[in-house]
Amino acid sequence: MTSPQRAPITTHILNLDTGTPAEGVGVMLINPAGETTTQGETDKDGRIMLWPEAFALSDGTWQLKFNTKAWFDRENKSSFFSEVTLAFNVDASQPHYHVPLLLNAFGYSTYRGS
Repeated sequence: MTSPQRAPITTHILNLDTGTPAEGVGVMLINPAGETTTQGETDKDGRIMLWPEAFALSDGTWQLKFNTKAWFDRENKSSFFSEVTLAFNVDASQPHYHVPLLLNAFGYSTYRGS
């Protein structure tokens, strides 16, 4: 069972230009049916550990959609990507997925976190 201190899917964003967390990035979580399950904003540590709405995992391809343009605009920086969408496969028998985003103005990377 997932701890009440974290959701079944969590994320964080690291600004690779500065090596600091990206606070205030809007993120949508999209379920395998293509519906928005919930949406939130990264905290001062660049993380979303709990979402406004609780949800259960289901098998299939989930997506995290990051609104990077609004964040770069607030930082007074231009960027190549207006949004970043990460699609990843979920096996609902696994209790937790952490999907980080490493971001700069002209590129990004991700990995399966713990």
